[in-house]
Amino acid sequence: MYNIKAAAKILDMPKVTIRSWETRYNAITPARTESGHRLYSDQNLEDLQWLKIQVQENGIKISEAVKLLHASRKKFVKPASELPPSPEGSYPYKKQIEELYNAGAEMDSERFQYLLDLNFSMFHYRTVFFSILAPLMVRIGEEWENGTITVAHEHMLSHLVLQRFTQFFRIFPTSENLPKALAFCPSGEHHQLGLLLFTLFLREHGYSVAYIGPDTPLEGLPELVEKQDFKLVCMSIGHERLLPAAEKYISTLNAVKPDLQFVIGGRGLGHVENKTNEHYLGTTYEEWQRWLDDTQPKRA
Repeated sequence: MYNIKAAAKILDMPKVTIRSWETRYNAITPARTESGHRLYSDQNLEDLQWLKIQVQENGIKISEAVKLLHASRKKFVKPASELPPSPEGSYPYKKQIEELYNAGAEMDSERFQYLLDLNFSMFHYRTVFFSILAPLMVRIGEEWENGTITVAHEHMLSHLVLQRFTQFFRIFPTSENLPKALAFCPSGEHHQLGLLLFTLFLREHGYSVAYIGPDTPLEGLPELVEKQDFKLVCMSIGHERLLPAAEKYISTLNAVKPDLQFVIGGRGLGHVENKTNEHYLGTTYEEWQRWLDDTQPKRA
């Protein structure tokens, strides 16, 4: 994602033109930060570049070029009437999840990317990540386990979703006054969705986070923690059987740096008591915010 200054530089277009095409002609709908600043996706930039070519090289009026662009996009979105029936009980973003799932099931990465861009333009980024992508990826995992979709589907969609997370990781400014964090799943844990969401949470609150990802071996981590001066280690586990492994990571890293703070989250925790330097969190944004509020006075 890019702010308007970066978008203008990449496209070699005046910022006033980008705003005019957006507001007067509804050419694109960029995402917005919580403070209201525009954020342009790769798809937004591609659309603006295409419009620029039509206007400058092909002599088409911008209003007509926008109509052509929107017409070409319609073929990528299935109307609600074509979606499969949903189970009892309404979910606020059920339609968006179904559309993304359909695109993924058809291995249509272009439509999947377009729908993601559309969702980011319609909703706050936190809504897209927590209320659309999170339940989508849970469903993808369930369908893969049931044999409805293949491992190739799961890998493709996980890769596309990971790209979106990493794009947003780069957006938020970090504070040198906050602890430097390391985020990973211990060896044997291949599900990283919870860790990605928690990393996004930390980044939007100003933390610098080195994201390693799933199935991270313990070997080499003590040297990394010591050399890079990490103060906070974040782990995610999806099954209770991985608790002993997480405890081994904690004791090993703690031996290298006794003042390390550990945050462990995921559905595999059960009932684990917090310790002085070990914080076991639930899976909701509200619980993470409470933890952050409790630690606020302790921040350097």
